Amino acid sequence: MRCLYRSDYGLPDPSFDPAAGNGRLLRDFQSQAGALLKAQNRGQLEAMARKLQKGEPILWCDQGYGWVYQPAIMGSFEIVVPFMIVLWILLRILPRARGAFVRRRWGRGAAARSGAS
Repeated sequence: MRCLYRSDYGLPDPSFDPAAGNGRLLRDFQSQAGALLKAQNRGQLEAMARKLQKGEPILWCDQGYGWVYQPAIMGSFEIVVPFMIVLWILLRILPRARGAFVRRRWGRGAAARSGAS
């Protein structure tokens, strides 16, 4: 999911009205007309319509934060977070399991040695 930057589509046009011409520009997007009416110029409206045609949500980013929404970054979060959780669990469980194993092993060995003497 990539976000849109308002500055990529030009300056806001005060005379631009997405609903002008009996909603001609909003044709085929009646269910999303509320979102499309927020467009400030024709370039923004067309970019928003392209996103909707692809089935993607319209997401506007501030300059400098768009890299977070790139697929490579989002994918790395999806990989790293479960890995960190599994690693944390292993680091908590393994020492306890090892301690129980050592106590059990040494406990049996000590009992066998004391009975043999």
